[in-house]
Amino acid sequence: MSAHTSQMDDIRLVAQPSALPVTELFVRLILTDWSLLPMLEQVTATAKRLVEAVVDASDPKAPAFVTLRLRLRAEVLSIEVDDDVPGRPEPQARPGERLGVAPADGGGRTTWCELPLPGGMTARQVRLPRRQERRTLVDEPVSGDPVVADPEVLERLLTRLSGWSGQS
Repeated sequence: MSAHTSQMDDIRLVAQPSALPVTELFVRLILTDWSLLPMLEQVTATAKRLVEAVVDASDPKAPAFVTLRLRLRAEVLSIEVDDDVPGRPEPQARPGERLGVAPADGGGRTTWCELPLPGGMTARQVRLPRRQERRTLVDEPVSGDPVVADPEVLERLLTRLSGWSGQS
């Protein structure tokens, strides 16, 4: 895998069938944010295929967790899936994919797939949104006071969802 990361976003899911539509929505939101919608179909299909393999191998009575990560580096968009489901077979690369499996930090494994960015562009050329320092979305309660969501986060989510047609 390439060394320098320009941008990275991830989501942790329970390895249940509901993880697949969430994967699709996550990919759509991130690629919209990164102005990489020409890659939407290929990245969505690949991410869903990698997450689905974990869902299929996971015990439905005690499902595993799966982390889906999208990363921009050099001339590629990397799709990474972390899991700790033992005995899963190695995935097969499809045309145009560079795919592999590596031990994950803290145990388990990371299945990764690199897809070339469109038009020979590099990660540094991808127009990224301006982001402030990452902070916790919800403050930890110190007292018995109710916890509320950050209005800025809710506004961003609603804005992104209103632009999504729901069609693949």
